[in-house]
Amino acid sequence: MIPSFVLKLVSGIVLMWLLMPRKQVTDGFFRIQMLVVLGLCVLLVLAIGPDGSSPGEITASVANATVCWFDAGSNPVRIALTIAAIIAFAGHIVWKLGRRLPGTIAIYSISTLCLGCLAVASMPRGLTLDSAQSLLSSFSSAAVLGATLTGMLLGHWYLTTPTMSISPLSWFPWALSLAAGGRLLATCIALGRFGFASNDLVHWLWLIVRIVGGILVPFVVAIVVVRILKYRNTQSATGVLFAALILVFMGEMSAALLERDLRIPY
Repeated sequence: MIPSFVLKLVSGIVLMWLLMPRKQVTDGFFRIQMLVVLGLCVLLVLAIGPDGSSPGEITASVANATVCWFDAGSNPVRIALTIAAIIAFAGHIVWKLGRRLPGTIAIYSISTLCLGCLAVASMPRGLTLDSAQSLLSSFSSAAVLGATLTGMLLGHWYLTTPTMSISPLSWFPWALSLAAGGRLLATCIALGRFGFASNDLVHWLWLIVRIVGGILVPFVVAIVVVRILKYRNTQSATGVLFAALILVFMGEMSAALLERDLRIPY
């Protein structure tokens, strides 16, 4: 459960790196971001284990259909994440030196590795309807996590560089709303295909937290942050994103608990 959550988180961060307007963001932000991804990749490698024998998630049968989930203990994933961690360390150095071209190459390299790991982990049995659903669920969750966390960290960066253009931060509410839309679609598909495969009150509470924290909150926060940034109040927007991050984490962890118990990507 923890490896799959962290893999989604680091994949979401690097996805935001690829899509965000980087030219208007100062080098120091990406220097710190490289260290964040370095730590998460190392955590994943340690969680998976040296022989790739971490239990991870398994394949299970639900509602007469087989749903494939993360097999976080695969050696190719572990090797790729190790390489990503090494590149992140090198990327931290080149961004610290102000070398944007090598830093950009590091961003593309790390993104390819991490997003590739997320895709491979989501489709352990190849491309099927179930694995396509798993892929949509994983990438939409990663996008919500990445947009919220990276947007919040970028908002904090304005304390260091208050003269930086507000355009990069203004981009994140739109990214967050699109990510929440993808997450809503993935959840609706899961409910449409399988219904809710439990009558347990705890599971129903987890589903409510999942929908509120992982879908509704990002939509509301995106609207609020757009309105706040009309007044160029970056710190208030950052505070809203920080509060949203806590709720999004709760929503995604509730989803991870449902995956563990029911093997369905709500």
